[in-house]
Amino acid sequence: MPLPLIPVITALAAGGSLVPHAAGGMIVTAASGYVTGTYLSTATLTALLIGSATALGTGAAVISGAAAAIIGSAGVFGTTIGATGLTGLLMSAGIIASTPIWVPVAVAGAGAGIAYGVFRYYTLRRKLVATPSGEEAYFTEKEAKVVEWLVRRFAKSQKHDEA
Repeated sequence: MPLPLIPVITALAAGGSLVPHAAGGMIVTAASGYVTGTYLSTATLTALLIGSATALGTGAAVISGAAAAIIGSAGVFGTTIGATGLTGLLMSAGIIASTPIWVPVAVAGAGAGIAYGVFRYYTLRRKLVATPSGEEAYFTEKEAKVVEWLVRRFAKSQKHDEA
């Protein structure tokens, strides 16, 4: 775990929240104000976001592409019409039932939420990359929430790796 994140993760776990700092960058704040030692500069945020995204994106693309081709999909709105792969084979044989209508609606809603999160992430990433070296970027509350969520996820994944 990178050293600058240790006090940030500790402060977030104690109930603090990540907010934009007046001088640029981000800092954890609690009921008593800013928490000492939790300032994240633009350079730190850039290293955190861009470094982890490359490995995650490559692995996800390879796995999801292969799995989608093998598993296949159900037909139009979960019917057997147009079904492909293993799913189509099992649906045609009557081994699995076709999908109720609420499932595609729920998946569409989840997809919209994920798309919004990806949009916020890439907007923040573009801002970090465009910031000249040695300067601090100014962030919004929404951007601070995105980084806070990512830091919490990073801390949780580090706990699982250590166990």
